[in-house]
Amino acid sequence: MVSGIALLLFVGASAKPVIPGLDTIATPTTSGLQSDGPDRCTSLSTSSQWLSICDTTIFWPTSTNYFYGPTIGPKASAVSCNAEWVEYGGRASGLESLGATSTSTLYSSYVTSTGACNSEVRGEGLHDTHTGPVTTLCDGVARALGPRESITDYWPGTGPCSSFMLTETSTTLVYRSPSPTPSCKLNTQDCIPIWQTYTSLSNAYQSSVTTEVPGDSNSPIRPESCPSTTRDYTDPDACNNCHYLPDTATLFYWPVTTSGGLCLQNGSTIPATPTGDGPNTAVVDGNTFISPSVYVSFTSIYARSNQRAHPGGPCGDDHENVIISVNPEAITSYRNHINAKYPKIGTAYPFNLAEFQQHQVGNYTMSLIPWEQYLGGSQCVSGGGGCSMIRDDYLPWLEMPDVMTQVDRRWTSCHRSWYIPPVSLVPLVGGLESRPTGMAEASSTPATPALPSSGLAAPTPEAT
Repeated sequence: MVSGIALLLFVGASAKPVIPGLDTIATPTTSGLQSDGPDRCTSLSTSSQWLSICDTTIFWPTSTNYFYGPTIGPKASAVSCNAEWVEYGGRASGLESLGATSTSTLYSSYVTSTGACNSEVRGEGLHDTHTGPVTTLCDGVARALGPRESITDYWPGTGPCSSFMLTETSTTLVYRSPSPTPSCKLNTQDCIPIWQTYTSLSNAYQSSVTTEVPGDSNSPIRPESCPSTTRDYTDPDACNNCHYLPDTATLFYWPVTTSGGLCLQNGSTIPATPTGDGPNTAVVDGNTFISPSVYVSFTSIYARSNQRAHPGGPCGDDHENVIISVNPEAITSYRNHINAKYPKIGTAYPFNLAEFQQHQVGNYTMSLIPWEQYLGGSQCVSGGGGCSMIRDDYLPWLEMPDVMTQVDRRWTSCHRSWYIPPVSLVPLVGGLESRPTGMAEASSTPATPALPSSGLAAPTPEAT
């Protein structure tokens, strides 16, 4: 006699019978093959753990050979449930190997369209043609004058929009499947001892035989339907093996101006105009900024282990809307940097704030960033490639300042140039409220990040 076999539907030519997540089996009943199709297999017989069907023999496990644990006591129900699922999975796999018995075609309809049915307005990108005025200065590089233009993209195509219906067909293959499906449920906690027992039995079996024998009841079958625990890959020493993961960053700085120009390279620094007695001060969104310090705000920032194969866990807390104060001589920019799991660390240069000085070019005021410096910024993809002209969109890479313990005292050893932010620059200039000296707290809300608004008039810096 043989356990009952029913027909279930499974999608795909090579799909295996789907084992419902947490159903359980009652003891299989004895019956013949239930099939109304032309592929009628009427000759069925079992011998040990094998089923003879359709002129072939397939593996036909029996649940009583796969009790991975006690069969009496409080843990017995989980052990028996797992054995039923092992039996079901093995039998389903064997029946699937016989191939599909028939096919069923399903039809579904959906609306599609052609032409300019959708649109999106975005900022001018590095692969877009700049349709506004362009100039070429003494360095021979084309520069787009004025701010980035707006580009409108249309999809799915061009021309008038039209919509219509399409019909899609999908073929469902019909496979034999053991019946009934187990109806019991397994959970991770109950499965811990089952997996431990399976591992022990498997190791013992592997060491006792030179060749595995199909159908050998001493050979355990993996309890695939039994949920297993997730391995803990947390790095216990994350804070000595970490890197920063900053989100949007903005640098608030005191403008530095020079005489001379881009071509002459002979300028000298001009001191900033005081806002009163002592250091210059400015208030932005309730935060008091004091010269000569510059201030870096992060919409969010946290640190994670350098472990690459698996997430290694955090170092310190996750922080949002923080501001740090930094000595302007201690900030560093990188050129041709690429953030990644295996980053390409760029070339370090001193962060010369005079490079962001505004210049009058025709009817426009803009910064004059040197070509090599612009090409190495974050707006040019792939570590310095892709840009064909200079636009007013320079976003330099900023090395994480060496004062991050202002945010989290545990950040003493994190890698400062593994993952670094493109930084927007906001000059602290006229129109800002002056206030007495005072320090902004790291948890204060920063001003809205802005696009760069500065330029160049100092000698070209050399890599550090």
